[in-house]
Amino acid sequence: MELQPVFETINLKKFGGEVTTQVRTETKTDVLSDNVRKVLGVSAFSGVQEESHVGGQIKFSGKIIYYVSYVDSDGALKKNECGSEFVGNIESESIKENCQIKLSVEVEKTEPDVNGARLSLISTLSVKAELYECEEVVALSGGNDIIINTDEREIVKSYGVKKGVYPLEEEFELGYSVAEVLSHKARAVITAVQCGVGCIIVDGEVYLTALLLQSGEKSDIIREDRSLPFRMEIECEEAMPTMFATATVSEKSFKTDIAVDGDSGKSIVTVSVSLQFEGEAYSTEILSVANDAFSTQEDLQTTFGECGYYKPCEPRTFSEKVSGRAETEELPVSARYMVTDDEKVEIVSSVCTENGLKVTGVVSLNAYLRSENEDFSIRLQTPFECLLALSPSENCTVQVKGVVTKSRVRMISLTTAEIEADVNFTVCQSQNCSIKYIKEVKSIGEKPVCECAISVYIPTEGEELWSLAKRLNVCPDALIATNKDLQFPLSGKERIVIYRQK
Repeated sequence: MELQPVFETINLKKFGGEVTTQVRTETKTDVLSDNVRKVLGVSAFSGVQEESHVGGQIKFSGKIIYYVSYVDSDGALKKNECGSEFVGNIESESIKENCQIKLSVEVEKTEPDVNGARLSLISTLSVKAELYECEEVVALSGGNDIIINTDEREIVKSYGVKKGVYPLEEEFELGYSVAEVLSHKARAVITAVQCGVGCIIVDGEVYLTALLLQSGEKSDIIREDRSLPFRMEIECEEAMPTMFATATVSEKSFKTDIAVDGDSGKSIVTVSVSLQFEGEAYSTEILSVANDAFSTQEDLQTTFGECGYYKPCEPRTFSEKVSGRAETEELPVSARYMVTDDEKVEIVSSVCTENGLKVTGVVSLNAYLRSENEDFSIRLQTPFECLLALSPSENCTVQVKGVVTKSRVRMISLTTAEIEADVNFTVCQSQNCSIKYIKEVKSIGEKPVCECAISVYIPTEGEELWSLAKRLNVCPDALIATNKDLQFPLSGKERIVIYRQK
């Protein structure tokens, strides 16, 4: 009978790597340079609004919004809000036509420029694209006169990226009168992701920070922090509670309004945030994949293939306090720290240890100071190291992202400051898995036929059923049927009887 192998198609999702690019932007404000004595701080918010990819190229466009606080020529504290659009592209051979792309943008640095007629803001944006590919693997699953040995492998099936927008609005009262909002910022953090019936459920918090200039003679700069919980349900028809999911969130828009009651001297703050979500639901599937094959009638030549695939894990979050000292230029004797703003966390390394995940990095922030009624700012940074209570699985890729929710600065000396920050770490893990399979099988000749009706064999110590059946050229089920007392692995003292019908 002609050899007739049967193959099945297995769909796998692979991580195709990351590609990055930088975009430089210049935004002119409506503030005359001659009216700027010094810039105290610049906080920037950016996001990608449109993207497309064709033939090895990703094209994108977005918007960047700035909140600038400065001292004008009369010594008064002022603020300016402005924005501009940006465009860019990423080219790489890794960008395939059918790949899935997750695009993110981050403002690396912003420098104010007062050399022109108007105050300009020059920024460097880092744009990162994560690439995911779908690959079809054609693997041997059986056939006429082909006996296969299989391994059970666990893979995950994705139901595609689903998107959603969540509007969030909150109002709170302050016990003082606000003259100006110098800066404000929103940072969204996901704390849990799970699947519901027909949806992906994302829980988290939005951390709000506003630098407010108080009305009155003192005109103190006051920092207000608030956290708003959220629960977003992203529509996904295939999702069920037995599945698991991953999700990301970014701030799409952010607005703060202040209303001051002249009679009570109190202020009402209204915050509006729009969050952009991307979620992906996964189910776990157990596949039986052939790892070896033989025929009782013919000698076979098998060709193996191997394919890596992406297996994500649910994200984990950790809240930690980090601290350290920062060196500064010598400050005036009368200087005092008022508030902090524009905190950033740079992750330098994440190493798995027997006690947990050791994360090292740098926290930087903008510190506002006052000295004899003169306001100024300095940039401070300190290294940190912390241990997260997490033991990643073997062959895991770990990505750590940190967000500062609150920070404090204390003066140690005129040249030294101590920084303390509350950091929310999000750890995303994915396992680097692979499947080895038989991609081709063909006959290289007929096997000689044994003329004996009955044969007796002495096995090798430690031999398993599959290796024994293949060596004896017998179907494993037939071998067990005629030798029911066998227990594997074998001791080497058994007698194996093979019956052949004549």
